[in-house]
Amino acid sequence: MSQISNPSRQKPANSDLLSARKFAHAADELCVAALNEARSQLHPLLQNIELGRLDQRQEFLRIFKCALGQHIAQKLSAGCPEIQAIFKYEERPWKNTEGWDASIHLLVKVPSLSDDVDILGKMLDSSVMKSLKQLRWQRFQEYQSILTVQQVTPIEIRHGTSYGAMFYAAHTAPVKIWPPDDQIRGCA
Repeated sequence: MSQISNPSRQKPANSDLLSARKFAHAADELCVAALNEARSQLHPLLQNIELGRLDQRQEFLRIFKCALGQHIAQKLSAGCPEIQAIFKYEERPWKNTEGWDASIHLLVKVPSLSDDVDILGKMLDSSVMKSLKQLRWQRFQEYQSILTVQQVTPIEIRHGTSYGAMFYAAHTAPVKIWPPDDQIRGCA
């Protein structure tokens, strides 16, 4: 990605969005919340199985990935009030749907591109990775990153340009996960 300044991009309003300590605590909380949510949806006899064995259960991974994505989306939206909506997308829809490459891809709809969103996304990614590694979950030990946050503007969506083109894809269109709809939960 080019380091050339983009005049249409908003500069960070507050370069110290959250302290590192607050971020570490928030990341721990959202990882634990996602784990608890995933465990709670399993059969009661499976809920207390060690994480390494749960990692082999596809329904657990699907629920965990969905819950973690939603918790991250909530944290992003709380840190950047200019965010209008957040969507999840799959980078490689043709990949084996049985596996998870330990990544979460989010599209953030904003009125104009913002450095705040980039900074917050990178801080969340780093903090969440540290939290997942501290759980000693083998799946995450080899990864350096879990989260990809891309921005899209209403103009890009309307014209189908840049990341806005993804909204016109027949099979891989992004799915809205924030703000939550009562009828639809973005984890199918």
